[in-house]
Amino acid sequence: MILSLRESLQDCKDTLASCQTEVEAAKSEIQKWRSVFEKESFIPPGMTPEPKFLVSYLLNLRSSEESLREQFERAKKKESAFIVTFAKREQEIAELKSAVWDLRAQLKPPSM
Repeated sequence: MILSLRESLQDCKDTLASCQTEVEAAKSEIQKWRSVFEKESFIPPGMTPEPKFLVSYLLNLRSSEESLREQFERAKKKESAFIVTFAKREQEIAELKSAVWDLRAQLKPPSM
């Protein structure tokens, strides 16, 4: 019985050591993120990066990104439409130039 209690105690100590290692790793990760956010310009000087503030900021960024993507897609569609219109105008100009040359050729007196 004493042996099983000792084994159980040792298992608990091992589990505790493992959990403490995980906690230290998590604390290190949190500190890394905290220092990254403290260096960012969107956090006012002297203010700590509160999770609520950061979540709000990140949601705002996501919304802005989606809006910019939509604007980009609309701009690409407009650009495509302008390219088609431009190509049509170039074709019209080429046809008009050809018509002008034909008219000039008709107006020239026949060579003797």
